[in-house]
Amino acid sequence: MPGRIKLVALDLDGTLWDCEDVSLLTPPFRSIGEGVAADSEGRLVRVREGVKEFLKWCRSKGLLLATLSWNDPAKALAALKALDLDKYFHYHAIEYHPRKHEMLAKLLTKLRGEGMDIRPEEVIYVDDRNLHLKDIRERVGAVRFVRFGRDVKDFRKLRDLLEELMAPAKNMNSSKSR
Repeated sequence: MPGRIKLVALDLDGTLWDCEDVSLLTPPFRSIGEGVAADSEGRLVRVREGVKEFLKWCRSKGLLLATLSWNDPAKALAALKALDLDKYFHYHAIEYHPRKHEMLAKLLTKLRGEGMDIRPEEVIYVDDRNLHLKDIRERVGAVRFVRFGRDVKDFRKLRDLLEELMAPAKNMNSSKSR
């Protein structure tokens, strides 16, 4: 996985939070504690441990953060706001259909229009399922994929992985001078 990372695109359901489908919940959402929100019927959305720290770390490294989610945008954005996570993301790619490749392609086009030419290989896409990966790679390009829960178990491990990917390559040809 060589190359620079410029954009981290995060899935929501099952990745950023424990809720499997926030679109099935009923707003308004209200915060009921750090990293926990409830919908109007008392159903909970819990942020995964270490998410806020991870998002802050990404921003401190100059990485762009985007959501990439198959959800009702109004409900997903309301949950992000209630969880106090909305402020960390630069962009939201949330649409109520399963074609994440279209969402990501639109986002990259928007970024190009804003003067940021981000190539697919400079994108890290994090999701708990690889359901959309084939279409993304075929239609968008060589996006790097991290499967949450399999490749990394938590957001601390995700940060470790990104730090490793962002570390300068060691010069294999250098020799010690005496």
